Amino acid sequence: MKNIRVLVVGCGNMGASHAQAYHDLVGFDIVGLVARGDSKHRLNVRLGTDYPTFGSYEEALRKTS
Repeated sequence: MKNIRVLVVGCGNMGASHAQAYHDLVGFDIVGLVARGDSKHRLNVRLGTDYPTFGSYEEALRKTS
């Protein structure tokens, strides 16, 4: 079975919590972090990752679909 691809939209408190959970769970792949500000970059640092980051939902959908 293929992993479920997850696009995290919003990287504030709740989005970061969801991203951490998906990052830690087997069977899920985070394909990108979406936020208008710098929170997406801070979240990448917090997770110790280099997930793709996007400034808009539409751009993220185009590039991760």
